[in-house]
Amino acid sequence: MKLNTGTILIVLISSLFCGIMVLSLGVGAEFTKVNTIMSPVICGGEKLEATWEYNESHPHKAIFDSRWVCVDEKFGTTQDASLKTNLVSGTIYGILIFAAFIVSWIWLNRPENK
Repeated sequence: MKLNTGTILIVLISSLFCGIMVLSLGVGAEFTKVNTIMSPVICGGEKLEATWEYNESHPHKAIFDSRWVCVDEKFGTTQDASLKTNLVSGTIYGILIFAAFIVSWIWLNRPENK
């Protein structure tokens, strides 16, 4: 069975969605190492860190917020990198998922298995 263009496109889009939504946003929020290993790609020479804020400024309402920031350790400045972190690391993870699918597809459909 051969992979046609439509199947490859659907698998690519699904892989990118899983990489961004599941790995970068979901797993990366709980296990920060998932995203911080992408620090050289996202922040260059700076360090990528997660920050958390808890705000109770409204009565009966608490807001919990997490952000990714690039920290310049030399000057102590920070720059918000939340969107960039989720998109870049999620896309890289999505491409890895896609590559794993293609390799397994080729492996399982080689002539020896038929």
